[in-house]
Amino acid sequence: GRVAIGTGATACIHLLPPLLGQLRQRFPQLDVRVSTGNTLDVLRAVEDNRLDLGLVTLPASGRNLQVEPLLEDAFVALLPPASSLPTGALAPADLAETPLLAFETGSSTRLLIDDWFRRAGQASRPVMELGSIEALKELVAAGLGYSLVPGIAVATEHHRHGLRVQSLTPPLTRTLALVLRRDKPLSRPLQQVLEALRQLR
Repeated sequence: GRVAIGTGATACIHLLPPLLGQLRQRFPQLDVRVSTGNTLDVLRAVEDNRLDLGLVTLPASGRNLQVEPLLEDAFVALLPPASSLPTGALAPADLAETPLLAFETGSSTRLLIDDWFRRAGQASRPVMELGSIEALKELVAAGLGYSLVPGIAVATEHHRHGLRVQSLTPPLTRTLALVLRRDKPLSRPLQQVLEALRQLR
């Protein structure tokens, strides 16, 4: 059977590969197709039945959609090795004078980051906006600024450029959720994929 999943690029790169590898070993006939997009695009595709399942950042809603929170992901600050910023948890005020390399405007991740600054009475003022977390890492490593990224993007690696990873205060988190149409028939292949994803909890 075939299952089509839509998700963001960060989850696609850092969360799904080990899980998809295990599924391939257990069910060699299972054909899982993954496409990436922002939350709104994925929700629309699930509603239109172009995707069987979405793994998206909350908030997510739709009249015909069933939304199941899956896991919390804490953001971290990513800094070049020679950064003059203090070590330890960083607050919005600590980052005010340092160039921000940010996710592109309109993405769920960017909205959460902008809101984190706003709640501290500040505005985020990115000097660059990109859609790729790997590009953000390279630019931070080149000393062009800092970035705020989901923890899963750096959890499984010690980046080859020796980037500094620091927590944030107040904490900034996002919730990843599974999204299905309420009337979606749960075929055996789809059940197998759902069970594997729920183990990420």
